[in-house]
Amino acid sequence: MHIFVVKKKTIIRAAVFLLLVVGAIVYTQVAMGDAAPAASSADAMPICRVETEDKAVALTVDTAFGDKDYTNEILKTLDEESAHATFFVMGLWAAENREALDAIAQSGEEIASHSMNHMRYTEMSADEVIADAKEAAKLIFDATGYDTRLIRMPYGAFDTASITALESEGFIPLKWSLDSKDWKGMDAQKIADSVLAGVKNGDIIMFQNNVEATPDALKAVILGLREQGYEIKTVSDLLLDGDYIVDATGTQKYYKD
Repeated sequence: MHIFVVKKKTIIRAAVFLLLVVGAIVYTQVAMGDAAPAASSADAMPICRVETEDKAVALTVDTAFGDKDYTNEILKTLDEESAHATFFVMGLWAAENREALDAIAQSGEEIASHSMNHMRYTEMSADEVIADAKEAAKLIFDATGYDTRLIRMPYGAFDTASITALESEGFIPLKWSLDSKDWKGMDAQKIADSVLAGVKNGDIIMFQNNVEATPDALKAVILGLREQGYEIKTVSDLLLDGDYIVDATGTQKYYKD
């Protein structure tokens, strides 16, 4: 029988190494918590993309707080390229940026909700989720006349309880299938190249309004999509009508036997 003796120093070193690894993982998750849109697992799913044989996609823009706001530049790009997008408007942002909100409304772009307070719905009760969503929808309607039922959850975070609560009040929860990742600080061409390399039929593509590179990236994406034969739609125009299901991947589709 062989008896292995492990020195005390070795044990201490192993323990310190393990703590450093765990600490690094925790730090990364905390540091990226607000930067990277979060995914969730749930039995109920928001609509992330649409099943369609048509070469069609939807462009979307989230409004968010930040030192910069490039809403007007984004609107100019859309106008110059005769393209349309769906703006997911956060209530607090709208309350403090009424001129930008008015510009979106006057441009004729589609307006949807991005919640009122940009809090994670997975950390709220069903009543709190509903109250937040209703407050945002009312603010948007009072300010723009859009009676939207579309809502993109903050950080992309969802669970079965939040999806069920929203749907019970007639809201249509949405996420996205293709993140431009403009929030990562890449230059415009890299953002566009990433989107154009990954796009597929029925994608809902997400951009942010507080990133300097987004207007130029959006222009390149629009041109590239058209070169590939894609039609650019708003979310409402892309979504299916009538009885549909949302499968485990977040794909909206008609039920097939």
